[in-house]
Amino acid sequence: MNHPTEPESNPVVAHEPTDANTWAITRFGIGLGFCVLLVHLILWWLFAHYSSREAKLSPLVPELIKTQAPREPPEPRLQGNPQADLRQMLQDEDSVLNHYGWVDPERGVVRIPIDRAIDLIATRGLPRFTASAPPSAGSTPDARSLGETAPGRAFGETSQKGGKIRKPGK
Repeated sequence: MNHPTEPESNPVVAHEPTDANTWAITRFGIGLGFCVLLVHLILWWLFAHYSSREAKLSPLVPELIKTQAPREPPEPRLQGNPQADLRQMLQDEDSVLNHYGWVDPERGVVRIPIDRAIDLIATRGLPRFTASAPPSAGSTPDARSLGETAPGRAFGETSQKGGKIRKPGK
């Protein structure tokens, strides 16, 4: 195949030499970089000046105050490392729920792992409790004696003999 050595000339395709002034864009970029550098140097000097001025004007803290000052703020404090606290809490729960241990050694109360408790209940069943003597008819509290209000009455109103309603404090 024969390749032409000269580029093809296409009169329809062209560019304008006045599209962008590369010299002006380059000068602007250099000037902008210089301004940014100058601002940073001025701010660095300004912060150094204000730091030294503050150090000169601030009174020295006496050693007695430094020794008596509390090291930690008072309770309640924020968690310093929530992930470590959560990890520790989960380990504590795991040790309580999945291991044997004493609840009350004086009374002989122990805890057993959950898996063992489930196995015991599956083999033995739930414990059966004997019912005590049934309560007498007059001793059962009704809902109104526990703080609920009867329909149509305001809270705290009670009825008296004769159908009259007594308001509290009267």
